[in-house]
Amino acid sequence: MTPLATRGNGVSGRPRTLTAALGITFAGILAIVLAACSGNAQQTNAYTDALNSVQVKINSVVSATATPEAYQAAVAQNMPAIKSDLQQLQAAQGNLTGQTQTIAQKCTTDVQQIVSGLESINTALTAKDSKAVETARQTTNTEIQSLKSCIDEWNTNNGNSGK
Repeated sequence: MTPLATRGNGVSGRPRTLTAALGITFAGILAIVLAACSGNAQQTNAYTDALNSVQVKINSVVSATATPEAYQAAVAQNMPAIKSDLQQLQAAQGNLTGQTQTIAQKCTTDVQQIVSGLESINTALTAKDSKAVETARQTTNTEIQSLKSCIDEWNTNNGNSGK
């Protein structure tokens, strides 16, 4: 038998084997690429979910302005969950890459600064220091606006502009 034996129909067996091997190899590479994309999409979705969650809780605290007591109650109720969401943001952000990770880092930093600002407002309210309350509110409001811009950029970059 010769190295390139032909089958009964005159077709060589090796090219067919080579084609099958290349096809299997290509399918394996495609599966790896799709799995990587899927993993990144999962991390992007996890980050989006945590970002949406923290935004709702921050809005809940910020909207509680009727009295200092209402604000303090909103902080007490929402701050543990906000900090938990912040941890989720940090965990998901670490698995992102490229522009998505850069935007996530900016948003996460904004959330960290908002948490600090909300805690500063709470401390100033407890101390009944109206000047410190106003200063902390102004700084926190600036960070909230920065977070809103960052969320818009995140949604645009990740195809979530309708959310």
